[in-house]
Amino acid sequence: MHYGQRLPGHSDSAQHHADSNGQLLACVGGCAVCRGTASWPTVRRDVRLYVVLICWLKPSYGPKVPKEERAEVSTKELLIMLGKHVVPPMSLILGVLGALFTGIATATEASAIGVFIAFVLFLIFGARKLSTCYNTLIEAGKTTTMVMLVLVGATAFTGVFSIGGGMTVISDFVLAMPGGTFGALLLMLFLVFILGMFLDWTGIVLLSFPIMLPIISQMGVDVLWFVVMVAVVLQTSFLTPPFGYALFYLKGVAPPGVEIVDLYKAVVPFVAIIIIACILMSIFPVLITGLPSMLLG
Repeated sequence: MHYGQRLPGHSDSAQHHADSNGQLLACVGGCAVCRGTASWPTVRRDVRLYVVLICWLKPSYGPKVPKEERAEVSTKELLIMLGKHVVPPMSLILGVLGALFTGIATATEASAIGVFIAFVLFLIFGARKLSTCYNTLIEAGKTTTMVMLVLVGATAFTGVFSIGGGMTVISDFVLAMPGGTFGALLLMLFLVFILGMFLDWTGIVLLSFPIMLPIISQMGVDVLWFVVMVAVVLQTSFLTPPFGYALFYLKGVAPPGVEIVDLYKAVVPFVAIIIIACILMSIFPVLITGLPSMLLG
């Protein structure tokens, strides 16, 4: 099975730069299925087809907005809501990604640009209170500290694991899997799926990538393709019990009478859609590598 090729026409240093940008471009396309950001068209199309199909079979699941309610909102009000609720986040996304893709800024500098744009949007559309800025800084500091602590722990674990010979044992075990490269990839993606039920995606990435990526390189599989596949599989971690974040959020906003078991049943089709998308991207790697190849030449 073919899992993608290196981008043509690049030297080693240029190839390294292209691979880094390529992974970013592909992750933008293939990562955020459940977060409301840009998702890869394959996954997004599958979700749309499912929603259209289920609403066609059971119209009560997607009833039309009554004419009376639609008449209460004029076209002008709709345009105002569009400008207030859609344009600001789109400007933030385009500002950050535009700075990256045009080469104006590195990833770290682009994050600073994103912060600046968010601050400008806050001044325009926000409450403009000093307490809001203070609370935002405190929460950002907490999140950064948490990620850094996870990074320190994961780095320490990986170092000890490698020195103790664990990397060699895992590598030999994975490469000896029945089915060759396909069996090894299936095992690693399955492990990511299972870990997603219990761990945060940040911890999974920091713990698994130092172990998996050398194996992927040894097998000759395109790292870009594998990273995006893992990113898409990780989207199930927000939906799968017992620790799916989306499940707890939906339970908090669900009307009385909706139990957590009902939510477990409801997410099954969406998890299945993500798995189907992974199968399609395995059969047709160009779904992942196509966009970076076009943009990077």
